[in-house]
Amino acid sequence: MLIQEVNEKIKEFDVIISPSFGGTQLSLTNLTGHPCVVVPNGFNKNGSPTSLSFIGNLFDEASILEFVKKFQENSDFEEKHPKMFLK
Repeated sequence: MLIQEVNEKIKEFDVIISPSFGGTQLSLTNLTGHPCVVVPNGFNKNGSPTSLSFIGNLFDEASILEFVKKFQENSDFEEKHPKMFLK
């Protein structure tokens, strides 16, 4: 029932972008099987890495993977590292 309800609510969207932590997206994707790709998007005030989750429709991993590829091609977040890991 939960899978069907989520499908109905997000079917009009190719990709949903959400902060990776602090919300319920992790529970949502874990309970429904909706595909999710998590990528870095910078650092918080304390210098800890932050990330975004890209959520897609069931059996449509290609849409979010294509979107994430474009996101990473147009940003440099995946090239940055926390200060404690720099040489």
